[in-house]
Amino acid sequence: MPFSLVLFLAGAMSHEDAAKVQVGFGKCIYHWPVFAGDTVKKTFKVERVRNTSDGNHSIINFKCSLINQRGRLCMSADKRLLFEFPVPESNVVIPPDGSESSQLFRDHLLSKSQVMSGMGSQSLTPLHSGSLILHTLARSITFAQSQQLASLARLTHERHFDIRKYDVKTEIYVPAGLVLGLTVSASNRDFHESLHEEIVNVSYVHHLHPDDVVSAFSFITDVDENLPGDMESISVRTIGVKNTDIEGVDIPMELLLTEKTYTKNVDHICKSLCPKLINKIIAVVDRKIIRQSNRREIFLL
Repeated sequence: MPFSLVLFLAGAMSHEDAAKVQVGFGKCIYHWPVFAGDTVKKTFKVERVRNTSDGNHSIINFKCSLINQRGRLCMSADKRLLFEFPVPESNVVIPPDGSESSQLFRDHLLSKSQVMSGMGSQSLTPLHSGSLILHTLARSITFAQSQQLASLARLTHERHFDIRKYDVKTEIYVPAGLVLGLTVSASNRDFHESLHEEIVNVSYVHHLHPDDVVSAFSFITDVDENLPGDMESISVRTIGVKNTDIEGVDIPMELLLTEKTYTKNVDHICKSLCPKLINKIIAVVDRKIIRQSNRREIFLL
């Protein structure tokens, strides 16, 4: 099953109704494939609790794990949620679980690199560090689709459903996992046959509402070809935007390189250097992709 769908399922928490918004994801690892027909269970562990600088809110970090019917860990992710109440600070340190750092799926794919080399690479475009890609694919999600997927994952937050209390166009939110899926899917067509993904960090900047059109652009930060066979690992930052034609927009380097991807700093960069993107950025996604490289030129008639 696709990486984004499995991550959405792993991070969907029916007991997060008290949360105001999801702040982001981190360390999302696809440890082992989930197949159609698998029976999975989820576990959640509170890893960190802290208050915001205004003292009126708290951010709680959860470790989310998805485990199949054989007891094998399939997906793990750090999930950050913002709550509208302060909590006592905690200095408790939870020792890491060794299985959460395993990369069985990735290692299995790399061990088959020679087999896949014989099948030939499907990557048409070589990628280089420093490349900026404006993705042409744009898509949206309807309120009905958002409801169906949220119900499937047992999300019950009123911001996803209650149209009596919230306006569909301006106040109903598309769930964060689906925002990530839309952003990544808008970009993946240009990376051609990604074999494995790992999310390093996701920061949600502005809300996405049903029927908003999502497009994206990506910046390649590093390309590592020191992998077996014709494999390569690509480090990339993908930025999702809503209801904006990014063709012809001058993307500032500060936006592509900043480590401070929280809303206040992203808005400051856009206001100063790229006004067209003010309030339009929905997510900043840093990830690693493994694919077969294009190490030969292809001539198309």
